[in-house]
Amino acid sequence: MHRWRLAFGLGLMIICISVASWRWQPVAAQNPEDDNPPAVEQPLCFSTTGFCINGAFRRYWETNGGLSQFGYPITAEIRETTSNGIFTAQYFERARFEYHPEHSRQFEVELGRLGAELYLVRHERETARAGCRYFERTGFNVCEPFRTKWETVGTTPGATSLEIYGLPISPLLIGRDSAGNPISFQWFERGRMELHQSNLIVLGLVGVEYRNREQQPRPTATPVVPIPPTPEPIQPTAIPTAVLPIPINVPFPDRPCHINVPAPVEGIQAWATLPEVSPPEDEVVCVRLIVNGEAAHPAFVNIYRYIGNERIPGTGHTTGLDGTASFVFHVRDLPIGTIPVEVVATFEGREYRTWTSFIHR
Repeated sequence: MHRWRLAFGLGLMIICISVASWRWQPVAAQNPEDDNPPAVEQPLCFSTTGFCINGAFRRYWETNGGLSQFGYPITAEIRETTSNGIFTAQYFERARFEYHPEHSRQFEVELGRLGAELYLVRHERETARAGCRYFERTGFNVCEPFRTKWETVGTTPGATSLEIYGLPISPLLIGRDSAGNPISFQWFERGRMELHQSNLIVLGLVGVEYRNREQQPRPTATPVVPIPPTPEPIQPTAIPTAVLPIPINVPFPDRPCHINVPAPVEGIQAWATLPEVSPPEDEVVCVRLIVNGEAAHPAFVNIYRYIGNERIPGTGHTTGLDGTASFVFHVRDLPIGTIPVEVVATFEGREYRTWTSFIHR
């Protein structure tokens, strides 16, 4: 009996000590249906558009290029229905962020396939070309300078090139920007790369374009009113059809023509690698000929410089595999001022002409 009482007393003492030392820790309620990105201490807000980014979206935006890569946010976080389900999303000028809580933190944010949703034109598959990166899955090449832009994303600590841009879904195309200037561009699953006249690569505003398309009013059904027959037959009106741009399939020019390169267009182009030059530097004028979207090779090219009214011919060259030819001007032998240069090329019995110039300081 004495032993039983002693054991009972010790057990009661242990229970009392445990209850006294135990501290209640409140647990936050978990909502399994809440898939909003977790918040950080402070949202990042932009007066330019009036929207903020927060949580996982802010982390992704800051890690993978920020403003230059994605642009400003143009919406708040919204619920978006995509082909993969309903997710929390946010639109930026050049992308759509989607939050996927079912993935690990490294992959919780994905970019929407806005390029594939906006660009629906189908082209024939290309064959692999030298100097380009060929993607068998879609059948298109990515050539310079877009290739370097695509590949260098994968060298950063953030997302890979496939996660940022996706695969190419078009060949290289030519068109015009909002100011009417010619540009070359290529569509990818998640966006569009553009090469402008300043030789600057920018990313298309696919987020803005997609939102504008979605916000356009839908046509409403109107009652069908029967048209009474007329004594004379109605002649059908011809409907103009859109003319698709000719795909441009030319490599980026090799040295020394890799400087100040204009966007490739059909026909003949000429440019001075140095718009202004002074001795002891020499000037290089480059010529490129593109026929039916391909580099014209070999085409015979000659140049003529003008000193006053005197037309002075140079030494002719043939274009290389990239469709270009280069001509060196010894600036110390030229007068001060603007030097006009006439360019004449001959390819498959047809003549092409253009002009360029540079300034001797």
